[in-house]
Amino acid sequence: DSLGDRIRDLGGSVHTNASVQKVLIDDRESFQGLEVRYRTGEIKVENFDAVIITTPSHIVPKLIPELPQSYSENLSNTTYLAAVLLILELTNPLSSIYWLNIADRDIPFVGVIEQTNFVPANRYGGSHVVYLTNYLGSDNPLYHASHDELLKAYLPHLQKINPEFKESWILKSHYHREDAAQPVVEPGYNQKIPSHRTPIQGIYLANTTQIYPEDRGTNYSVRLGRKVSRMVLLDNGSSFTDELPESVIHDSITSSFS
Repeated sequence: DSLGDRIRDLGGSVHTNASVQKVLIDDRESFQGLEVRYRTGEIKVENFDAVIITTPSHIVPKLIPELPQSYSENLSNTTYLAAVLLILELTNPLSSIYWLNIADRDIPFVGVIEQTNFVPANRYGGSHVVYLTNYLGSDNPLYHASHDELLKAYLPHLQKINPEFKESWILKSHYHREDAAQPVVEPGYNQKIPSHRTPIQGIYLANTTQIYPEDRGTNYSVRLGRKVSRMVLLDNGSSFTDELPESVIHDSITSSFS
């Protein structure tokens, strides 16, 4: 909400429950605008000078059929791991640790982040919030598990972290799955990273596949966003003061849709 307020204060706008159906290209094969379906069911064409696409790579060719085949195939061939997540609201703390990495292959998740060891539980109505994270391929049975099945599989292993843990501690549990959470870096990956400037003028790509050789992380996402935003400004003739070297920028955003 604070980010949205800041965008509006700067003259921008934020559109929620607005689904981009297609990225529109004009007769000169340059970006024209977006075809957007709003929550009312109304479909409108919104015109902009440029667009930064931040979806997973394989979504982009579906939005822009006009992309050159080589660029489109490169995006479509990106492999991702899914994030399969449970968030637990507990009556008691699970442990005293904020971020616990799990390297034991007998435990079916790879991380336990107890948010209320970082931010006090009274900020969450007194509940102790534990985030159980996992990264899986679609061939893993846990990828296909339902909320209840995943919780049942995880419960015995929480007692390895805290032998006193009981299922009765759970006030609520929440299940989430993000299919394109972690790009898989394979041999020769650095030769396949798509450029931020797509082959169509006015269309830019910024997503986690382009962070290599760094790993996916919020700090690198912020850096990537700043870099690509400045590319857009530069390409549209805007001048700005920036601490990033111009060479980095070379290798204004007013709307966001979600």
